[in-house]
Amino acid sequence: MMKGKPVILVVDDQIQNIELLEAYLVGQGYEIIRAASGEEALEKLSGNQIDLILLDIMMPKMSGLELLEKLRADEKTRLIPVVMVTVLKETEDKVKALEAGCDDFISKPVDKIELLARVKSILKISYYLRQLDEKEKFKAVVDKISDGIAICGPDYLIKDSNEAILKYLNIVDPANINLVERLFKNYSVSINKEALMDLTVAHKTFDIVGEKTETTEALYLEANLDLIKNSAGELLSVVFILRDVTASRTEELLKQDTLTLISHKLRTPLGVISGKIALFQDGLYGALNEEQKEAIGAISKQSSLLVSMVEELLGFTIVCSHSS
Repeated sequence: MMKGKPVILVVDDQIQNIELLEAYLVGQGYEIIRAASGEEALEKLSGNQIDLILLDIMMPKMSGLELLEKLRADEKTRLIPVVMVTVLKETEDKVKALEAGCDDFISKPVDKIELLARVKSILKISYYLRQLDEKEKFKAVVDKISDGIAICGPDYLIKDSNEAILKYLNIVDPANINLVERLFKNYSVSINKEALMDLTVAHKTFDIVGEKTETTEALYLEANLDLIKNSAGELLSVVFILRDVTASRTEELLKQDTLTLISHKLRTPLGVISGKIALFQDGLYGALNEEQKEAIGAISKQSSLLVSMVEELLGFTIVCSHSS
């Protein structure tokens, strides 16, 4: 769960108290860092990764309560669990310590069994609190990203997601949602289900299209899928990242439709013009003098050039439609 030895900072102005706690803890696999004052404790905290603080409440200059308040006000140290080691018995003093943010108390003289039990329990709770805090920070950042992100298990059930993907896929509650089934049920997907679920390919890129309805606009999503495996090659998670490309795709389609319309509208009259020119050249409208032949030839040449340009334009729109 935790890597390496847990590091405990012991803060006490009496060296014999530090030595006693150190003797109890080192033999149980904990690393101890000493501090004889609140000021020294702050210095040690700035240069070490501390997992737990055992703090004497009665110290000269900066008291344990004053140090605790500083720790809780600092973003870097606010989550470090603090156990107050004290001879104080008054409820009022304990309330002050709790209000300042201490996690537990151990009374002097310190009982070894009680100390070890509380340290083990608090470190375990602290680990999960830090994990939760990091997850909340991560989610707060991810929820601000415009790309939709979903992390699924090997069964493609959504384990975690940001707000964007829920909005894109019209999901109210992601619990027990199979993302692959959802996609193929409600959207047009550019690859088939078997290819999407092929675990031999670690990365896939594909398109998702939501058709326009009476109540919704068309939606075009560019999707990336990545498989997350452990060192043994076992599948841990499937990550989907969806990017809304509706604006650019709609613009492309509009351009293609416009080009297609223009080319078709030009093609018909050009065909009529070319046909009439051929009739003139074949003499069906009477004999042409040399000047008329020259004029008809020039018109025919330009007409053929326009026909070629229209054919190229049609070919371009067909290629674009197949690639999008």
